[in-house]
Amino acid sequence: MAETTLSSPRCAHWTAKGFSCTKPATKTCANCKLVVYCGADCQRQHWPEHKKQCKSDMAKPSWRPGWDRQHRRPAWTFESVSERYRGSFGASGDLRHVVKTLAHLPDTIDQKVLFVINDKDSDVVARNAILLLLAFDAARSPGDDEAASVSATVEAIIHLWYSAFIPQRVLTRLQQSVGPLINEMCYSIATQPADHIFRKSWEASDGACLSLSLQQKTWFRLRRFLNVPAGITKEKATRIRDAVTSAPERADYRDRWHYNEATPFGRIAKERFRQDGLLLPYGHPRLGFDIPNPTLFQSSSWSLNDKADPRDGWAISEVQRCLWPASEDWYGRLTAHLTALLGKFIAKLGKNNVSFQMHNTDARVLPYYLEDRKFNRIEVSNICDAGYIGFDHTLCLYADYLQHPEENPHATLIGTFINGVKEVSLLEDTGGQIPNIGFLTRMLPPPSILSLTFWDSADITRLWDARYMARDVDALFRKYAELCRFDSVAAENGVEMKTDNTIVDKWPTRFKIQPGEEAKFEEFRLCLAAGFNHLERCVEWKRRPEVISES
Repeated sequence: MAETTLSSPRCAHWTAKGFSCTKPATKTCANCKLVVYCGADCQRQHWPEHKKQCKSDMAKPSWRPGWDRQHRRPAWTFESVSERYRGSFGASGDLRHVVKTLAHLPDTIDQKVLFVINDKDSDVVARNAILLLLAFDAARSPGDDEAASVSATVEAIIHLWYSAFIPQRVLTRLQQSVGPLINEMCYSIATQPADHIFRKSWEASDGACLSLSLQQKTWFRLRRFLNVPAGITKEKATRIRDAVTSAPERADYRDRWHYNEATPFGRIAKERFRQDGLLLPYGHPRLGFDIPNPTLFQSSSWSLNDKADPRDGWAISEVQRCLWPASEDWYGRLTAHLTALLGKFIAKLGKNNVSFQMHNTDARVLPYYLEDRKFNRIEVSNICDAGYIGFDHTLCLYADYLQHPEENPHATLIGTFINGVKEVSLLEDTGGQIPNIGFLTRMLPPPSILSLTFWDSADITRLWDARYMARDVDALFRKYAELCRFDSVAAENGVEMKTDNTIVDKWPTRFKIQPGEEAKFEEFRLCLAAGFNHLERCVEWKRRPEVISES
C-alpha cells in the first residue's frame, strides 16, 4: 500500500475493515465542508457513516450545552468540587444506614463527604445526635491511647443505642463528652422563642463538621437526655419497662415469638434480653449495669413495644458472617458485629472530611433545606408506602435532587415498600391461605398429628407466621407496581426503576433458595425468628438520561 501523504486531501471514503480510496479528492461535502471525495460514487457509498457527523445535533445552530438543555448547573459552579460523596436520609429512623454507608465507603473516596440526616420524631433525632457527637468526639480527640478511646466510645454507643441500663462509665463519658456541647447551646438560646429553629455546628481541626438544627424547646429536651430523670431508680425503671415487655396479657404473643425461634437455646437468649434489656453476650457479667439509660427513660412509660429487639435492625447474613465461638448466642454475635462496624465508622470519621447536617422536620419539608445540592444517594426509608407520603409524592419531592447520569451514572434513590405485597395479596384474596404447605413442612419441624386438628395450635400458628416466606413475592410486587403505575410515575419525575438493584438487596429480609439448592434449614429458621414480615421490597431509582430533540 502506498504511503499516505498529508500534503494534499485524500478521498474520505475509507472503512474500519481496511478499504481506503486512493483517488485524488476534489469534491468537498457541501454541508459540513469537513471532507473531500474523489467523486459522487464514493460520497454516496460513504454517506451512511459520514451522516453521523454531517447531520449531528452538535452541528446544528440550535445546539446547546448539556447543562443548558437539562436545566442544571454546570460542574464548575458546584459549591465544592472536592465534595465527592453526598448522601441524604429523609426519614432516617436510627443511625444504622448512616453507619453502614460511611463504614463501607471505598477508601478511594478521601475527600469531602456530606450526610444530611432527618427524622420527624424529635426523640429519634436527639438520640442520633448524642451517638454522633460521641463518635465525633472520639474521632477528633482520640487522646494518648487511641485504641482504648475508640473502644470505650464504641461500648458507650452500643449501650446507649440498645441497652435499657448502662454502667457508670458510659454515663460519665456521655456527660463529659456531649454535655458541655449541648449546655453551651442551651445557655445561648435560653431567652429565645420556643418554636424558633437554631443551628449549632461543631468543627474538628481536619475539617469535619457536625451541624444540628432544632427548635429551641427541642434543644432543651435534648439536654434532658444526658441525665436520668429525678426519681427514676433502677427498680422503678425496671417496673416501667416490665409493664410493657412482661405484660401478662401479652404472654401468648411472647410464647408465639419464642416458638418461632431458630433453636431452643435461641429462645433462652431472647428471653434473657427481654428480662434485662442488655445487649451483651449471653455469658457476659451484668454487674454494674445499674443506671437507667437516660435516652430511653424520659417519661413514665416504656417508649418501645414488647417485640422490639436489636437483632431486627441488621441483616441476618451480615451478622451471621461475624465469627463468634458461642454459636447459639446471636446477641453476642451481634455485639461483635456492631463493635467492628462502629470501629470502622469512627475510623472513617477520622480519615475522611465528613460533614453531618441533622434536621428534625417532616420529610415533605426537608427538600427546602437541601437547597440546590445534588446527591449520590438518597434514602427515603418506607415513606414511599401508601400509608405514609406515598410513592408518587416521594419521587416528586426527591427525584430532582439525584445527581444527573452525566455527573454520576451511579446516583441512586432508594425506597422501601413494607406493605405493598401484603396489600396485593389481600386484594387477590390469598391473605387467609397458607401457600406451598409442602415446602413449609419440609423447612420446619414436623407438626404433631394432634396439632393439625387444632387451628390455633402452636404448629399451625408457626406455619401461618411463615406463610409469606413461601409466596411468589416477585409476581405480587409486579402487580403492585402495575397498580401504582410505577413506570409512568417514575418517568413523569425524570427517573426510572432499576431492573437489578446495585446497592441493596431487592428482598433484604427474605429467605432465598435457588431451584435444586440444598435446603438451608438454619437460615430459614433465622429468617422466621426475625421481626420482619419478609415482604420488605427495596426499590432503586436512577435519573433518566434526557433525550431532547433539536430538529
